[in-house]
Amino acid sequence: MRNYEIVSTDSHLEVPPYMWEPYVAKEFREYVPKVVQLPGGGDGWKMPGKMAPVPLGLNFSAGRGWRGLRTSGISYSEHLVGAGDAKQRLREMDEDGVDAELLFPAVSGQRTLDAGAIPNEAYVALAQGYNNWLSKEYTSEDPDRLWGLAILPGATIKDSVAELERVAKLPGVKGVVLHHWPNGGPTPKPDEDDLFWKRIVELGMPLTAHIRFGGGAAAEQTEMAEAAAKGMSLMNFAPMTSMLSKTVTHGAHVIQLIQHGTFDRFPKLQFFFAETQIGWIPEFKEDADENWRRHRYWSKTDSWAHEPSWYVDNHTHWGFQVDRFGLKVRHDIGVDRIQWSTDFPHVQCDWPNSRQIIEDQFRDIPADEKRKIVCDNALKYFKAGKFAAA
Repeated sequence: MRNYEIVSTDSHLEVPPYMWEPYVAKEFREYVPKVVQLPGGGDGWKMPGKMAPVPLGLNFSAGRGWRGLRTSGISYSEHLVGAGDAKQRLREMDEDGVDAELLFPAVSGQRTLDAGAIPNEAYVALAQGYNNWLSKEYTSEDPDRLWGLAILPGATIKDSVAELERVAKLPGVKGVVLHHWPNGGPTPKPDEDDLFWKRIVELGMPLTAHIRFGGGAAAEQTEMAEAAAKGMSLMNFAPMTSMLSKTVTHGAHVIQLIQHGTFDRFPKLQFFFAETQIGWIPEFKEDADENWRRHRYWSKTDSWAHEPSWYVDNHTHWGFQVDRFGLKVRHDIGVDRIQWSTDFPHVQCDWPNSRQIIEDQFRDIPADEKRKIVCDNALKYFKAGKFAAA
């Protein structure tokens, strides 16, 4: 069994899309993002259905130093740190002193892929192709160290459930990452989404999101306004999402899951949110509880089984890179629910000095708590190492 000491639960596969394009069915390869040269220099991703390419920039910050950060003018021909194959990634991890990485997609990957810009069947083909490449070619180099996160098609709930069931059997896949709600849209639809929550609990598949997913409270408010214009009405969820998560946007998704009863119907459902930082969480819990107590009757949310903070404490996990204040209030968050990460090779990373960054942040923290935050919490949530059989 591998001896883990440092695990990053937020790193990215900033590889050019032509690396995984051969795994996409031929009839849908036209929808794979393309690498193009920009007029001002450097490369960019041309996304299907969008005019302006997304330039390579801060997503390639590893090793550049703060004075060397650039928002454009970067090319794959520079043999970029973080843009190579699995062998290169393992060498970069060794240089950084990181034993394992949880691999989210590229910043210009599914996060900027508009579900409405391509046919549903094309989105399914892209997700399948990426996930097959992730399993067969990338993580297979060392699945103990390279932890793949499968993406889901922004299509229909049937497609989401089908891909979830398929990737649950793929070697090297440690979990799935949501970018949309399981129904494929920007807002929750409990009658549909419950099919996905039920299966993910049954399969025991770790569930993640990178910062956020769906459209948040704003998308619900837009949906309500459109319904009202048509003479229809929706439940008063959007105002409560804004009310209870007004201190931070990261909490909006949690409030949505609470107020739609998701955690009550699926008490074993757990959710890991990467790159949110953590110092805000105690204030968020207090503010959400206070506002819920005041507004629960007119908003018809008095039937909730628990206060908002209870759901946060029992259903959510949070990732951070550098958050010294957050570590000071770690007991108000839950030491078992915090996971450290590098954000490699993005702007928040300090490659190749992650070990030093850890030592600086954890200097006054007991060794057993440090061990949980930089390693064991990740092993347990993603069922690796000594927790693999759980």
